[in-house]
Amino acid sequence: MIKIDGSYGEGGGQILRYAACFAAATQEEISVYNIRVKRPNPGLRPQHLATLNIMKKIFGGEVIGARIGSTEVSFNFGGEIANRLSYNVGTAGSISLILQSIIPAIAYRKGETYIRLIGGTDVKWSPTIDYMKYAYISMAKIFNVNLELNIVRRGYYPKGGGIVDIYIKSRGLRQVNIDKRGEVDEIIVKSVVSNLPRHISDRQISVVKKKLLEKNLLNKVKILEELPDNHGAIGPGVSLLVVGKNPIYNIYSGGDSLGEKGKPAEKVGEEAVERFLEWYISEAALDKFQSDMVIPYIALSGGGEYTAPTYTKHMESALYVMKQILRKDFMIEKMFNKYRIKIK
Repeated sequence: MIKIDGSYGEGGGQILRYAACFAAATQEEISVYNIRVKRPNPGLRPQHLATLNIMKKIFGGEVIGARIGSTEVSFNFGGEIANRLSYNVGTAGSISLILQSIIPAIAYRKGETYIRLIGGTDVKWSPTIDYMKYAYISMAKIFNVNLELNIVRRGYYPKGGGIVDIYIKSRGLRQVNIDKRGEVDEIIVKSVVSNLPRHISDRQISVVKKKLLEKNLLNKVKILEELPDNHGAIGPGVSLLVVGKNPIYNIYSGGDSLGEKGKPAEKVGEEAVERFLEWYISEAALDKFQSDMVIPYIALSGGGEYTAPTYTKHMESALYVMKQILRKDFMIEKMFNKYRIKIK
């Protein structure tokens, strides 16, 4: 059994999620201890249980110690991959975070499956589902993974109830480097406003346009809107995505932002466009959120390298778990305005 210290680095749920991902890919028995012991509410929370439960349904095997508040859990996902299933998280637990654990493992094991997840599509401390649809999926596809994601219904905190269908098919991961950034030839701005006034969308988009105009990028922008009268979301919610396409790899990168009570629409717009500009100005191939999400793909495909705007705590967590389970080494090189990460 391989043991992983859940208190390493930031000591958050990210270590558990990456450990579960690598366990499902390699079919190794893994134990994670000191889970979230640095947090005010230590141990497993409902969203972590949901990830482990759905992975057991998809990959088979067993999970020991999975209960609210547990600081140690072990799992062995050693069964056959289910080819079709539906799972209701029961809360607004993040569908995006669950997908990050599931997809690389299925891809590595050359699986094919259709999954319907019911839960939170746009929730705090998690990528929005639109970020997953554009940035995450475009990144995963260059590793030879066929992915389709359909947002059937939005679901927000606290009720959840969002519905996402995902189809995954892989014939094995392809080894590839993602270290170059060509001239961005398209920028997508997607504004989502659910069960709230339409003017919120106009206000957050106007901030983005102003910032992009200052960088002479407005002529590349494509605006997409999802407004109150054309979808059936559960609860009120607001999100904004700003991503640009790297033409070398056809990967969308950038950033997103969520609205919340008391947060002006202009602030949502500012956060999203600033995250996009951090990536754009750095000339890195991937944005700072993709920079940890890509690690399972590169590690499981045999190694490679990529560039990122910064070195994050989530990258540190993912690289730590990768090294413990896969025994792969890595090197981080600070460049003028970005970082180069090599996984051997």
